[in-house]
Amino acid sequence: MSDRFIFNLSSSTAKGLRSTNEDAHWVGTNKKNQCLAIVCDGIGSQDDSQIASLITVDVFKKLFLKRSFICNGEKFFKRCLEKAYKAISKQSTSNLNNKKIGTTLVMILITGNKGEVYNLGDSRLYDYSLEDNQWTQITQDHNLYNHFVNMKEKDPSIDINKLCLNYKDQLFALTKCLESNGNTHHDWDKFKIELHEGDVIFLATDGVYYFIKPEQVNEIIKRCSNNFETVAKNIIDVALANKSNDNLTAIVVECLKDNG
Repeated sequence: MSDRFIFNLSSSTAKGLRSTNEDAHWVGTNKKNQCLAIVCDGIGSQDDSQIASLITVDVFKKLFLKRSFICNGEKFFKRCLEKAYKAISKQSTSNLNNKKIGTTLVMILITGNKGEVYNLGDSRLYDYSLEDNQWTQITQDHNLYNHFVNMKEKDPSIDINKLCLNYKDQLFALTKCLESNGNTHHDWDKFKIELHEGDVIFLATDGVYYFIKPEQVNEIIKRCSNNFETVAKNIIDVALANKSNDNLTAIVVECLKDNG
């Protein structure tokens, strides 16, 4: 069985009920058929954060397409991340009077049948296994609640219920992200996944994943089998119908056997 895939790709974004779309995204392949997908969500509490998300996606896209093959995914990610950080900080300093701007980031690089996933913040990546007929959330949201959960795992004596009560209005506050003039991007998560024919990768911002179940993605893919490019838009339409009140971005990557 070949370790090489061809990909069905679909992506879409919408501002939803917000006045500005602070999300940014891109998905594509390079000359050696590696696939890169990236989703960024500008931090809503920071004005002009669409600048951060757009800059970040642009940096990753350009450096990916500039290279015919990425030999070291982690080295590539670090280089892009640092370049995006410098560009965001320069914008903040030069044009925004040092205003803090930031974004979440979730990315996958697929090489052969291996996927490398990197994330900062609470944009998510899910993996569907055709063999197991099961969706798995690969990333963990970087928010205060999960920070408490991780603390509890390291120290069982911690009273997580008390912490949650004390910080009940801040539990979904981000603990990691990519933002100007800061260092919160230095501690990111990395995951490795093995892919098989028929598997599906789904990346989304919180304006999508809170308003649609991953299982519904399978139904949409079947419905759009003759026009895969519309899958992501249909996902967003479902999330909007389910009363999403945020910006919405989705990317879907289907892995198909390469018979070439």
